[in-house]
Amino acid sequence: MELEAYTQYHETKLHEQPGFAYNTYLCTIPDDFSSVNLHWHAQMEIIYIKKGEGTVSVNLRSFPVHAGDIVPVLPGELHQIEQRNGQRMEYENIIFSLELLDSTCEDDWCRANVLQKLLQGTLSFPRPIVPGTPFHAQVSRCLDAADDACSHRNPGYNLLVKSQLFLFLYALFQNQTASSRESLPPNDHTEKLKNVIRFVREHYSENISIADAAAISGYSEAHFMRIFKQESGQTFIHFLTEYRLTAATYLLRETNESVSNIAARCGFDNFSYFIRIFKRKYGRTPSKLR
Repeated sequence: MELEAYTQYHETKLHEQPGFAYNTYLCTIPDDFSSVNLHWHAQMEIIYIKKGEGTVSVNLRSFPVHAGDIVPVLPGELHQIEQRNGQRMEYENIIFSLELLDSTCEDDWCRANVLQKLLQGTLSFPRPIVPGTPFHAQVSRCLDAADDACSHRNPGYNLLVKSQLFLFLYALFQNQTASSRESLPPNDHTEKLKNVIRFVREHYSENISIADAAAISGYSEAHFMRIFKQESGQTFIHFLTEYRLTAATYLLRETNESVSNIAARCGFDNFSYFIRIFKRKYGRTPSKLR
């Protein structure tokens, strides 16, 4: 598993097959990790709550979710997943590339009317999709059938999964709205904060200051700090530290490098500080975790 996937799903990956861009991750907060920090990717994501309750943020707008709720996340949308009221939450992440459902036809109707709109964020629908509605019945039936196909993996199961994804897109298309508060369009800060998060992904091992992040966002330092805290619920320094700690756990599990080298690679120039905050977050030292 690559670092970027690890920062989101740790070691919970299931149902992956080379050449088939459809993956399912079973996750539990706080058992697997305390939260999934702000991130985005080019694939479609579906967050399917199985037990408990939590909070999901999409395009910097947060809402509570409960067992049965389904939250489709469009390509490129900023999102994060957190605990709510100290509750445990089990959820399934379904990740797939929309290219999986594209065709080679030049004038493909599905591409023009559904796939491109999803990629552009212009196909809106209520989120979360809550139990007890016809929309939820349509969507959950598709996702459960795809899960069942992945569990048994009979010859040709890929066709079953793709057929259910088409039915899933049909449900989104049927339930699209001209305008909806739940459709969560990007707010004015989304793209600027995405640039900052991209910068952290690429340079977390380096010395990154608030001034650097503010310059990337185009805001003054004071305005950047206020906006980042307001929109993400955490300070930028906390976000950066959490990203670095997760990167460190990835390297501890995936490499044989010394703990001191890993600390330095993850941007911690004070080894004692690294050990202290690592133990505070994970309840054990890096060597014990390894």
